Amino acid sequence: MDAPSDSNTDVVVAQFEKNKKEEVRISVGTYHGRKIINLRVYFKDDDGVWKPGKQGLALAVERYKDLAGAILQVGEHLKANGQI
Repeated sequence: MDAPSDSNTDVVVAQFEKNKKEEVRISVGTYHGRKIINLRVYFKDDDGVWKPGKQGLALAVERYKDLAGAILQVGEHLKANGQI
């Protein structure tokens, strides 16, 4: 999926810094008429404008519970190994 969205109706629901030049944005939108959750890395171009990069993941909204469960499992693993 090169262009994860086919409309300007994407709603950014969360974002956080990945590093000084990149951030991760999580949005909900549509792609070819399907509702998706889009996790995408954005970067600052030479003019300081945030642009979407190729790195990312687009999942059907129906996969939300799987994604949420996987994130919780990561947290449990990190806690069990003293990493958080």
